[in-house]
Amino acid sequence: MKSICVLVTLGLTLAPGVSARELPELVSECEACHGPGGVSSEQDVPTLAGKSVIYLREMLDQFYNYERHCETTTYRHGDRARTPMSMCNVANGLSEDEKQALAEHFANAAVPPAATD
Repeated sequence: MKSICVLVTLGLTLAPGVSARELPELVSECEACHGPGGVSSEQDVPTLAGKSVIYLREMLDQFYNYERHCETTTYRHGDRARTPMSMCNVANGLSEDEKQALAEHFANAAVPPAATD
């Protein structure tokens, strides 16, 4: 209940069917490649933070349907670093509600300012 209150206070909502307990696990899975907060430090891995819900959802659906190239790569951060994976496999392990919840989460994530020289 406390997690739901925090999410509501922050103005974030969960897609129906995704509990406040499940969302952090799903986010952690994404952050294993896309970096903390969905901000990537890798040239070949895009930043998710701040992209629109529609864009993020469309990308997940394209991976789910194998409409985007699904190169095998490895997790970059956390306990599973160097474990082989592909975005098509990841997307196919998500329910519709989970895809929506992740899209909403990262769309609302803070994007750090661009570095200036």
